[in-house]
Amino acid sequence: MKITIPNNWAARHYQKNTFNNFGHGKPYQRAACVWHRRAGKDSMGLNLTAREMFKRVGTYWHLFPEQAQARKAIWNGVDGKGRRILDQVFPGFRKSMQTRKPSGIVQRVSGQEMLIELVNGSIWQMAGSDNYDSLVGSNPVGVVFSEYSIANPLAWDYIRPILLENGGWGLFIYTPRGRTHGYKLFQMALKNDAWIAERLAYRDTGVLSEADIQSERDAGMSENKIAQEYGCDFEAENDDQLITSKSVTNGQNIKAVSHMSDPMILGVDVARFGDDKSVIYPRRGRDAQSMPIEVYSKLDTMQFAARVAEAIKKYRPDGVFIDLGGIGAGVVDRLIQLNHDVIGVNFGGTADRWSPGMSLTANKRSEMWTMLRDALKSGLAIPDDQRLEFELLAPNYTYDQNNAILLEKKKDMKLRGLQSPDIADALALTYAYPVEAQALYDEAEERSDEEYDPFGWSK
Repeated sequence: MKITIPNNWAARHYQKNTFNNFGHGKPYQRAACVWHRRAGKDSMGLNLTAREMFKRVGTYWHLFPEQAQARKAIWNGVDGKGRRILDQVFPGFRKSMQTRKPSGIVQRVSGQEMLIELVNGSIWQMAGSDNYDSLVGSNPVGVVFSEYSIANPLAWDYIRPILLENGGWGLFIYTPRGRTHGYKLFQMALKNDAWIAERLAYRDTGVLSEADIQSERDAGMSENKIAQEYGCDFEAENDDQLITSKSVTNGQNIKAVSHMSDPMILGVDVARFGDDKSVIYPRRGRDAQSMPIEVYSKLDTMQFAARVAEAIKKYRPDGVFIDLGGIGAGVVDRLIQLNHDVIGVNFGGTADRWSPGMSLTANKRSEMWTMLRDALKSGLAIPDDQRLEFELLAPNYTYDQNNAILLEKKKDMKLRGLQSPDIADALALTYAYPVEAQALYDEAEERSDEEYDPFGWSK
């Protein structure tokens, strides 16, 4: 039997530039394809990869933001005609799955690993970029990043050196989600002659008509969502996004300035699950930029408590706020045992609404994040850090029955293929309660009331 790859698939007119000029032996080894919804991004990526697997024997990855999302969308996915997607891309896939024997171009299939080995020895595997650190150690020669705008940007930082060393390629296919890392990647690609950079809205491809877009509008899709999904507009924000990309960009562009009269605060987010990180975030006044953020993996209660104790000794903070979730309560207990003055914060607890005029919030975590949002608007300086930026922009919000802001839960974010915002939660914890700088009181004890005027009120 003669099988042609791609199998029963031809590139659409707007897909031909990337499909014909990208890959092993082609002019381009990197591409950022910002195409509108229903433009056939994954279909092009899959069929391009199938072609490449016969040009160069090696390992190829197709990464979604989260592994469960990859299984649902592609591994178990069906096309518009009710056919298994992968059976069309890799003829013999379905039969090999059923019989556990070679079929067509497929040598073997592993459903648990979402892996397909072809008859020539090339391997294709699906995974989630949320667990990027577990992928390191393999040697892929081609990687597709699907929905890159909501994927963990650090995955590319880990994979890039591998592809650079072995001459492999990287293909990014996505729609915009504001001015996130996806925006920055596209802007870089536009200026780099070694990259393909394409932004194709629905009017550019002709796949969808104005009537199709109007039907989405009539069905309740917002103008912002239409601008993102079909217009490929990086300036359009998510309707239910608590912190805007403009606020984050402003915070990154501010030069950090702080004074001893500003309180020094530590926000400590404690890992709840295996893939989450424990974070210590220092902030002095409006400076959340110049001091290093400490991120740890897989530390037990005593180990992480020791790290927090070291940070307390280093910074001599005026306030230390620790997330009580997971092993957080144990960390708090241990630090109190060591005679450190720390406060445990229950994310799901009642909001205190201690600041006049602040927004009505449904719980303590929502309150802290709302305070962080307002701080960014009023001049909080933050580092130009990809992961922090990604986490700040990730959570959506709704309103509860009391019309109070309710921030999206971490578990619900993971269902959308997003990582836990551990660093951003640690920064938000620095706004748990009002704090005054102890240095003011220490200095005041050495002066008379007439001499001491730290804020210049007498001027």
